[in-house]
Amino acid sequence: MVSSRSMTVATRRPMYRTPMAVANACFIGTLLTDLTYWRTAEMMWADFSAWLLFAGLVVGVLAVIAALFDLFSRRMSGARRWPYLFGSLVVLVISFFNALVHSRDAWTSVVPTGLILSAAAVIVILLTGPLGWSASRTRVEVVE
Repeated sequence: MVSSRSMTVATRRPMYRTPMAVANACFIGTLLTDLTYWRTAEMMWADFSAWLLFAGLVVGVLAVIAALFDLFSRRMSGARRWPYLFGSLVVLVISFFNALVHSRDAWTSVVPTGLILSAAAVIVILLTGPLGWSASRTRVEVVE
């Protein structure tokens, strides 16, 4: 007597999800600390913004490299993968220029250019975020 049973196996989980989430959290945190600096003029908040930008850029570059690996190893699929990757690169470019603006001293490091760039990065994150989640659903295979 041969018994057969089917088993569900989840495979090919994308590698870029976690670092991209960390980078996005850093960029959203940058907007929040910029807003706080704008309201309080306490230099500590401008410093926090610069640190969050640096951390977000480092982790974001690693996430884009992982996303490219996922793309070419077919862990990321769907028609929405290219707009998501393009949006992620746009966020990194905006944040890079934002980091240059935040390297200035005092009030001009945040108001108004740094604040506008932080808001622009968060808007792009909000627009492209759903594309990334739909492009990176974990593929499930049923093995019998």
